[in-house]
Amino acid sequence: MSRADKRRWRSAENLPDLGHLVASWLIGDLASLVGYQPNCGPDEETQHLIPVLVAVNRLGFVTDSSQPGFAGTGHDNHWWEQRAAVSGLVDDPELRDRLVAAAEVAGLTVVQHDMRPRRHAEGVPVTRRLGTVHTRFGRFLPVRDLRTVWQPEIIGRRAFEQVTTAWQVTLIDPQWGRDEVLWEALAEVVRRYLLEDVERKARTARVALTHENLCRRYADPLRARPVVEKWHKSRLDAAIDEAKLSGCTDDAIALVVGCERED
Repeated sequence: MSRADKRRWRSAENLPDLGHLVASWLIGDLASLVGYQPNCGPDEETQHLIPVLVAVNRLGFVTDSSQPGFAGTGHDNHWWEQRAAVSGLVDDPELRDRLVAAAEVAGLTVVQHDMRPRRHAEGVPVTRRLGTVHTRFGRFLPVRDLRTVWQPEIIGRRAFEQVTTAWQVTLIDPQWGRDEVLWEALAEVVRRYLLEDVERKARTARVALTHENLCRRYADPLRARPVVEKWHKSRLDAAIDEAKLSGCTDDAIALVVGCERED
């Protein structure tokens, strides 16, 4: 790993910071991922998953493994089957609850561990070759294994402490070969969060621009209003752009903003 990449990983203070760094690696803005071969990007099979993986990492679900659903002839000309699956860390109870709820509604298998092994501690089969299990997801990772994946000498002691206290969450599609249900469930969680962010910024702007508030905060409310309006509009527009990129519809955005917006 380059010194520049090490400095960026070392700058992480908490789990959300790690999530943003994983997202940077996924989009190629960071050459190396902790616990992964240096200067290597995501596997080719996961390229189409990058947008949703980037989005959930930025929310705070820090992914460490993922694979698409697949059924067909593999590189060795034998029959392979995969279940769509993703695993990672989350320390925000609300985000964890939303991920679990979305997965359960979609009929997915959910495996959760805190620092005590729970059900499926040995992992759930997600890849098999000629009917023989080849890979499992959801195995409980004790601290010694977390040290291998999230090397404390790279990310620093403070961030690693957060890794060791986070929930280990794995979502698996029980149907072999299916590759859309899991990722759509994750995408829906992202969309809901982003719509709430748009709504929050719109509500803040409406409050800030009331005549009473402008009079209270500024000596000359009429001159201050355009400046305040421009500042809030830029933040709201940025949130709307990100929501649109994540699949939120114009109608949904207009609904949470509370009024129709002109392009």
